[in-house]
Amino acid sequence: MTEDRQGFLDDVRVVLLRPRWARNLGYVARAMKNFGLSDLTLVDSKIGSWNDAYQMAVHAGDILDNAKSMELTEALAPAAWVVGTSNNPPPGTRQMTPRQIAAEAAQRGAPTLLFGGEIHGLDPAEMLRCHVVSCVPTAPEQSSLNLGQAVGIYGAELFAARAMAKEANPVAPGTEDADAPLASTQILQHLEDALRRMLENSAWSRADRPKNSIAALMQPLYRADLTEKEARAWLVALGKATPR
Repeated sequence: MTEDRQGFLDDVRVVLLRPRWARNLGYVARAMKNFGLSDLTLVDSKIGSWNDAYQMAVHAGDILDNAKSMELTEALAPAAWVVGTSNNPPPGTRQMTPRQIAAEAAQRGAPTLLFGGEIHGLDPAEMLRCHVVSCVPTAPEQSSLNLGQAVGIYGAELFAARAMAKEANPVAPGTEDADAPLASTQILQHLEDALRRMLENSAWSRADRPKNSIAALMQPLYRADLTEKEARAWLVALGKATPR
């Protein structure tokens, strides 16, 4: 494996939101090791003892050793491309298969993959704050996947697509648009705060609206892949000082 290819895979971040069972955590670590992924973050973990995780993480204990725990906003803040995974994406989100994610990643750079808990997955508000929602094509008779299976599918597609891209194009991913970096999720979070403040005393806010109304307003901005410069222009337009 070349240094460039491994570097790309090292930049892929796997974020598990509300993981519940240690065995599944072990399966996730093993799947990540299978395909050269190493960056694992847990958010709001429900797992107590990790003994079963280490038992299932065959040759992948280092993934568990180096796993981080943090709040969701902190985990996603540096990401310029958050891919939420679901078998039931809400209307209005941009939707892609794992293979399409991998093909785009070979040109755009590594994604942050967000996986919901084993029972309920990601809720609609969480998916609306992702740049893309990705669904694994499955037979209708059984559409849900084990968490480790899902991570393995994305890992395999990223591993294969990166290998093909390396052979076809020697330019490292992400360098083509170096002059126009995409807005980080942290900047988009600031933008959402500014939008909420602007609307809190308006007729829009006083109307009877669903609880995810702000998230629904933000979803087109996530889909638009704003550059950092464009997002900061939105902040100024909404009357908020540009964050430093």
